Amino acid sequence: MLTLQLILQGVFLFTLSTLLLGWLLPKIYTLLLCAIHSLAKAKHEKDDLELYESKKKEHREKSQTQYDSLASEYNQRILIPRQEEKRRKKEEDFIKFLGPAWKGKGSPLGGQVFDDENHCDSAGQEAARRRIVREDINLDVLAAAASNAAKKKKIKHVITLPDEPSADEPDAISVLFRTPLGTTFQRRFLNSDKVQCLCDLITTKGFSYKSYIISTSYPRVLLSDPNVTLLELKFGKRILLNIEEKDA
Repeated sequence: MLTLQLILQGVFLFTLSTLLLGWLLPKIYTLLLCAIHSLAKAKHEKDDLELYESKKKEHREKSQTQYDSLASEYNQRILIPRQEEKRRKKEEDFIKFLGPAWKGKGSPLGGQVFDDENHCDSAGQEAARRRIVREDINLDVLAAAASNAAKKKKIKHVITLPDEPSADEPDAISVLFRTPLGTTFQRRFLNSDKVQCLCDLITTKGFSYKSYIISTSYPRVLLSDPNVTLLELKFGKRILLNIEEKDA
């Protein structure tokens, strides 16, 4: 009887162990598969990240090299000749300034002239008597000079760019600018805006309208009138404009 109980207990324990093992094995197998898949995925993501960083670094170095090349070309082609021209003009002005002073004989500007040498007590008094300018002549000269200065005085232009319209604005025009450096930038304007707004924009980008001018690509037309509106130019919804250096 005792032997039978032991046998039954052994069979029960064996059956229970078999059931537990059969239940645990799929779980363990699934966990192992998940762990292996996670490790493989992490390694793959790491490799992708390293590849991305490598390509990003390569692209950055290539872009920097191109920018340095364009900057060097612009410096050699435009900046250095411009500086040489300014230096040459300064040297010419300096040489003119150091040239011989005018030492010709003066003539009276107007007024009374004394020719009687008996009235000359000294060289200074003689010079004063030989050139006595009437006060009314001085006043006329001052008035004329003030008038000319007022006419020549220019009002300083203050750059005030209009607000950029949204892309959904029906009257908006998208303008793409191409600079002499080969770079581009873009901004939207209303068709009621004038060419002066475009000139102000390129000035804020470092291309002063005094030295640069805007032109269309094809057919090439110079936008020389700042008071013309974009609607009058019939640009449409999108236009490419070039920024060119003015001829000296």
